[in-house]
Amino acid sequence: MKLSRRKVIALGTGVVGVGLAFRSIKGHGIAGHALDVIRDVYGPEIAADPSAHEFAQAYEDFVLEKGTQGQVLDMVYWTGLQDVPYVSQKLSRINDSVVDKFATSTNVILATELGKPLEFVALFDPFQNTCQNQLGAQGYTVA
Repeated sequence: MKLSRRKVIALGTGVVGVGLAFRSIKGHGIAGHALDVIRDVYGPEIAADPSAHEFAQAYEDFVLEKGTQGQVLDMVYWTGLQDVPYVSQKLSRINDSVVDKFATSTNVILATELGKPLEFVALFDPFQNTCQNQLGAQGYTVA
């Protein structure tokens, strides 16, 4: 079957249309996925906190700053392709990244264990703001 330019344009328009429709109904990008991971790991109360939403937006900005790779990743989450078996295996590392960044960027340990309010200062970057590691700032050590 030969694809003419007109068929390719129509197919591309259809795919974009379906993606936009899915986005308006269910899609939520990297920030939404980060909140899903936080909800699964730390519970719905933590995920509903405004500081968690600030973190999720900062994490999405962090990923999008990676250029084309980050934009493609965001598109995958907006279109819902993260549930496809091969894709989900490749994207499983982002869940670990969200958990690590959330633990070092917020005081989630104190919030869950001692009931203190959740605080998000900045997205932790070991090369730019080493003093803002919330795990180290709270005196937690790895045994």
